[in-house]
Amino acid sequence: MYPFSRFLTYFMEVARQKSIRRAADELRIAGSAINRHILLAEDQLQTPLFERLPTGMRLTAAGELLYGCARRWMTDYDDLTRQIDEVKGIRRGQVDLLAPEALSRVLLPELIARVQARHPGVVLNISILENKRIRQALLSGEGDIALVLDPEEMRDLLVRSRVAFPLGFVCPRGHLLARGGALSLAQCAPYPMIVPEPPLALSSVFSRLAAAEHVVPTVAARANNVQMIKSLVAEGVGISFLSYLDVMSEVMRGELAFMPLSGADVPRLTLAVVQDRTRQLSRTTHMVGNIIRDIMAQYLQKMTQDGPANPTA
Repeated sequence: MYPFSRFLTYFMEVARQKSIRRAADELRIAGSAINRHILLAEDQLQTPLFERLPTGMRLTAAGELLYGCARRWMTDYDDLTRQIDEVKGIRRGQVDLLAPEALSRVLLPELIARVQARHPGVVLNISILENKRIRQALLSGEGDIALVLDPEEMRDLLVRSRVAFPLGFVCPRGHLLARGGALSLAQCAPYPMIVPEPPLALSSVFSRLAAAEHVVPTVAARANNVQMIKSLVAEGVGISFLSYLDVMSEVMRGELAFMPLSGADVPRLTLAVVQDRTRQLSRTTHMVGNIIRDIMAQYLQKMTQDGPANPTA
């Protein structure tokens, strides 16, 4: 429970539960006490904060404004307590990290392992979200920092570091296409292909490439999940179009081969570490951000030295 204001705690819980009764059960306090604090606040603000409906409580426009301010205040308070801990020399803390599902099998496991090895008192709270939802979640205080794929130009977010991964074709190691280097879509079109589907961002990229080159791929299957696509490729159903980030771990283990898309101006997938420009991050959060930057730099070095299609064993 946050200090300084009982009303704030009561208000936030009623907003979440949409019911004074359920909020009272959750906080283990009388519902009349919660209602009294809300009525006092509404009297002071000279406006209702909730609509009292037969089905429960719903925030008014003024209530929504207060809810947003309260969320930001709680985030600032969490930052303050972490900074106070650091001033006191306490070697612990936690960092809330937002990330897309594509990183759940690559980067994130390595990040957790490194943080635990170097700073065992630090807890990483990782929330996996749709890539398009991460920006708003970060700005609403749901995370301290975030990993975002192909971030748009955003004035309210600060990019701490970024790395670009090539797009290309993935196939089993023994496939005929694995013997060469970069490939065009036209070269791959005759082979059975697992085509990426929405909501995968690569779906629209693939469609634009096919239209621009007037290529009709040989479709063996369609899938909207990267893990499913990789499983189908590994089973020999067909080749597919993915980013090197999607298959990096399988390529490095020698399970799959990756051939970059050929061309002078081929698109790439950008991975960036971002933060809310208005927030002061704790030293613990900076430390986690630096570890992420180091991992990304190693990935880039690995791609530069070995090439995505021919990793070292």
